[in-house]
Amino acid sequence: MALPNRLTLQQKAQFFYQLASALNSGMNVQQSLTLMRQNGHPSFQRYLQQVIIALDTGQELASALAVDSGYFDSWTISLIRLAEYSGSLAQTCQQLAIAAEAQTRRKRLGRSVRFSVISTIWSLLILSAAILNPNATGLLRLEFWLRSLAIALLLWGISFFLSRYSSQGSRQLALKLPILGKLVQARSLLDLAQLRLPLSCGVPPLTAVELLKEHLPDPIMRANLTRAARLIRMGQPLSVSLEGKVPPTALEMIRTGEAIGNLDTALENVAQYYETELEQGLKLLQASLRPLSFVAIASLVAVVGIRSLTVLLDSLPG
Repeated sequence: MALPNRLTLQQKAQFFYQLASALNSGMNVQQSLTLMRQNGHPSFQRYLQQVIIALDTGQELASALAVDSGYFDSWTISLIRLAEYSGSLAQTCQQLAIAAEAQTRRKRLGRSVRFSVISTIWSLLILSAAILNPNATGLLRLEFWLRSLAIALLLWGISFFLSRYSSQGSRQLALKLPILGKLVQARSLLDLAQLRLPLSCGVPPLTAVELLKEHLPDPIMRANLTRAARLIRMGQPLSVSLEGKVPPTALEMIRTGEAIGNLDTALENVAQYYETELEQGLKLLQASLRPLSFVAIASLVAVVGIRSLTVLLDSLPG
């Protein structure tokens, strides 16, 4: 269960799926939320009650949901506000649910890959230390394994920091790496494809770009969208404003969507294409790392076992 004033991505997906289903069945927003309030964490039930009360006083759903900023971010609130104005609330809720569900899958797979990377690096470092250690009894001391644990924690801390606080320079460096570069690029294009959400509510491309760039954590894509907004103001289409900034495949999809007047659908195709590419890339990386990790750990166990046996034999009376 989520902590008070917080929802997991899976819980957000469930919330928006249920709201979309209730709205599509003919219920109004108050009736839908009253029905949904019967389930969930007590703190979330109280939050929904506050939302319902705000709706009863005449507030819109977006403003009512903003009574507690801990549950939904400004991007989600903005999309709901646009959906209310355009009359596409149920459709937008469905899209938000799908996006949260996809993000849940990516995060789960990303954590698994990150664990494989850390365990591989850690096992190789400790195996090297064990092989190079001239003192056979050194591997049996508590100090050696406490240091090994400290290295594991350090690696995990570095991984967590890089995943949360990446700079433009580190992103550019990652893009140049053979395997990691494609994964970072695919993740960046999934961020770009979120433009389809405000566009599906009927807002013009410039407004959609301005709205999205404030939401993105990726500094490179944020800079690209800032440049794109400037060119769109000068009369250029989105595809032209992104030339040289996104891969040809994505650019051609966007250009085709503009040509047929269906840009939001084109961006949905971009999302599906790079979602598949990202998941396949992560699974391939994980499949490559697991055998190496298993071999390194098995070798470490063998080295420790041999050293332990050596110490034991040396301690026997001659």
